[in-house]
Amino acid sequence: MRKIASILFIFFFTLNCLKAEQTKVVSIGPFLGYKAGVSAVNTPLGRKNGLSFNNIPDFGACVYFPLTEQDNIGLKIGVSYSAYSYMMISAHKDKSEYQMSHNYFLLSPNFYFNNFLLGISYLIPINSKVEGSEIKTKIQNNVFELRVGYEHPIYADESGELNAFVSGGYFLSGVYKHFPKNDPLKTLLKTDENVTNVHNPRIASIQVGFNFMFNLRKREIIGVPQDIY
Repeated sequence: MRKIASILFIFFFTLNCLKAEQTKVVSIGPFLGYKAGVSAVNTPLGRKNGLSFNNIPDFGACVYFPLTEQDNIGLKIGVSYSAYSYMMISAHKDKSEYQMSHNYFLLSPNFYFNNFLLGISYLIPINSKVEGSEIKTKIQNNVFELRVGYEHPIYADESGELNAFVSGGYFLSGVYKHFPKNDPLKTLLKTDENVTNVHNPRIASIQVGFNFMFNLRKREIIGVPQDIY
């Protein structure tokens, strides 16, 4: 947790030092982000949750549609290859650790208001592993994820805008179908009580990254009347 706190402090300190005007027109562009995650549900006795940093970054594209011409309100829709991971740790003397890595195709519509974002993502599993061994996608759920975020423009010109962002997410359902039957750790990490669907992992994550939004229309300069040109 100290690592995450340090990263966020540096991230927000940088944002406060860098000022630029916010994009307010139809725009589209790529993004790159890096994520850490943890399972946010109680574990059965014999297991503990642990924080995991992803092995690969997320990448994709997003498009912004303004809903008004004067106010900074709109819709931002993203599609991406998105990685999630969490750690399961033995509560026994061996304290063995197992990193669970899941990669998804993600579709994420968000409501955008003055740099803040709120939305729901839909995730379709592509591939998954536990410590290098494959987990079959057929035993995994398609998942809805609640997302909140904030982005800050750090550079802007007539062509577009570079933004830094931070976002958090929480799975609204468990990762696996028919859990605990499909628990990938049932032969690797023994428990001291019966495993039930209550223990089906739900990933909570935090992500930092950057996007560049290319303007598809001329950006108006806020507060400057158009008839002076």
